Amino acid sequence: MRYLDSIVTAPGERILHRGRLHWTIFLYPSAILTLFMLPLVRWLTSEAVVTSRRIVISSGWLRRRTFELPLSRFESIRLEQSIPARLLGFGSVVVAGVGGGRQAFRHMARPLAFRRAAQEAMYR
Repeated sequence: MRYLDSIVTAPGERILHRGRLHWTIFLYPSAILTLFMLPLVRWLTSEAVVTSRRIVISSGWLRRRTFELPLSRFESIRLEQSIPARLLGFGSVVVAGVGGGRQAFRHMARPLAFRRAAQEAMYR
């Protein structure tokens, strides 16, 4: 069971969309130097989900960082994509909440689908 599956326990709360890292994280020089172990651990332990009640971004294995934002506090979502990122289907997503809370998720696969799911969840 994934970490974010275990924290979605409220009655009626369900996962609407799951965001993962894109495979391009395996193409960096650090990946080759660490025999692909570092990006593999990062790929397995980083995820972002939109639920029917909140947005949760989690990363890390030994030191876990989790950002939870109730949909009632959700203010905006920003995408950052270079031209190669648009062609390959990845980008950075920055979620902002009321009061200044912000969290970035870099190298997300299918960031437009994540943004669409977050916006649809907010207006349900």
